[in-house]
Amino acid sequence: MPPFIASLLFRLRQDFRLSIVSVFGAIGVVAILPFGLLRFAQGNWAAGTVDFLVALGIMLPAVYAWRGGSLDLAGLWIAINNTAGSLAITALLGKTGLYWLFPALLSNFFIVRPAIAVGLASAGIVGAQFHPGIFDSPGQRATVLTTQFLVALFAYIFAKRTALQRRMLEEIATLDPLTGARNRRAMEEEVAVALTAHARSGRPVTLMVLDLDHFKRINDRFGHEEGDRVLRRFVDLVKRSTRATDRLFRYGGEEFVLLMEHTDEIAVERAFANLRRRVHAELRARGEAVTVSAGAAVLRHGETREAWFARADAALYRAKQAGRDRLVLDAPPPA
Repeated sequence: MPPFIASLLFRLRQDFRLSIVSVFGAIGVVAILPFGLLRFAQGNWAAGTVDFLVALGIMLPAVYAWRGGSLDLAGLWIAINNTAGSLAITALLGKTGLYWLFPALLSNFFIVRPAIAVGLASAGIVGAQFHPGIFDSPGQRATVLTTQFLVALFAYIFAKRTALQRRMLEEIATLDPLTGARNRRAMEEEVAVALTAHARSGRPVTLMVLDLDHFKRINDRFGHEEGDRVLRRFVDLVKRSTRATDRLFRYGGEEFVLLMEHTDEIAVERAFANLRRRVHAELRARGEAVTVSAGAAVLRHGETREAWFARADAALYRAKQAGRDRLVLDAPPPA
């Protein structure tokens, strides 16, 4: 398989929301554009133009998402486009166009947050009621209104349930069961994303490797149950000492990795000082103090994942050699 295709398939497997947006981009080409061509062939230029605009309004956000843009923004634009396009086609084609609102009601719940999808569904259902002459009788109006409401309701329930199950599976696949920190699999994925983001934006991103000092002694003296408690307590301290955007991973044993975006040398030293104070004040093994050593490296332009980790690991080794309970920051290259 060509590397380009393999890379595309990997991104689709790893990112559910990107795969959904991509499916809609394909739908814009395969399912909607032919209707635009048909409308033009029939001489219905207004409806054909709307079809082309709807297809374009789906494809462009999909391309934007693939180029690293916000999935929230791409999904919101597609959802608004779906609803507005369905109402426009209904206004132009009457009852025939009304059928396009049903897939819009369904699809929106899978590309935007439920609250937004509910708002758009309400706007679409209500908006469809105001087109004059679209319904033959009050009974027909009530039937269409009821079926649209039920479609939106079932889509809401299914989307909520699917999202819950997906989150549970993601937690099983990406979280360390002992500490609740992310695992190495999650780390490899998020480091790859950080490398790509840095290459695009140039914003600083730092890798900090943390290691609890003399942890083997804790297990030997107090048992593995106490050692496990110390690990869980340490993870809790790290989470409370760092920003919500910082991601903590259990690298193995008592070693952890902290990925810190938008963080330069000064910021990482400040972050470790804050963590160190908390560890000194709150981390104990049967009443005895526990300390932590760290090595950190700010990503350099064009640097590989392996070289970045090697610098952080080497910095951690120097911290251990210098007496532990400290941070060693890998020095930037000479100017």
